[in-house]
Amino acid sequence: MLHRITIYQPSTIRWFGLSVLIALSLAACSSKAPDHPFLPWDITVYPDGSSAVFGAHLGKDSLLEFKRLYNQKADLAIFVDPDKKASLEAYFGPTDVGALSANVAIVAKVDQTLLDSWVASNHGKPDPTPSGAWKYPMSDEQIRTAQNFPIESITYKPSADYSEALIERRFGKPEAIMHPKDTYQYWLYPAKGVLITVNKEGRDLFQYISPKDFTTLEASIPPQAPASK
Repeated sequence: MLHRITIYQPSTIRWFGLSVLIALSLAACSSKAPDHPFLPWDITVYPDGSSAVFGAHLGKDSLLEFKRLYNQKADLAIFVDPDKKASLEAYFGPTDVGALSANVAIVAKVDQTLLDSWVASNHGKPDPTPSGAWKYPMSDEQIRTAQNFPIESITYKPSADYSEALIERRFGKPEAIMHPKDTYQYWLYPAKGVLITVNKEGRDLFQYISPKDFTTLEASIPPQAPASK
């Protein structure tokens, strides 16, 4: 079952808005990018509707395979939204992706029933997040199991601030732009499985999912704020 993808807003990003990360970590050495210079616009779309980005085949490659590719440790946690929807997410922190550095977060593709059972059996104290969700720590056994789950989506927040002209030159013209007059615009590339949050006042955010699942991203775009009177 696909989980809801969190769209970037000042109050709703899970990992990037937290000043302290408390979740348990996958063991790894210091960060080192793979030899291939994977770039944000290097996207491969397959006939089955899946895609690959940053060297990871979405829906097939696991969290552990991504961790090994970049030799980067990850913080894993379960998040439960106010509507009781649970998701399993891994935060890889500042990661060198080719010649570029970015914060990377991944949502794993997990059966909802399993996640609900892990939350029900969790005796740790959850932490609140800016989005209103609760963040649950995971046991060592759960982490060992979870690291083999396939990657559902990747969120990439580069350290560099890309211009709109550069984004359009590299990704092409978006099929649609939601909230074009707001501080946060949402550029939709359904054929590539990409949603770019263009922040007029700061760094942009890139979200990747298999094109066949793009409606999950599109449905999560927040409604446009009412115009001020």
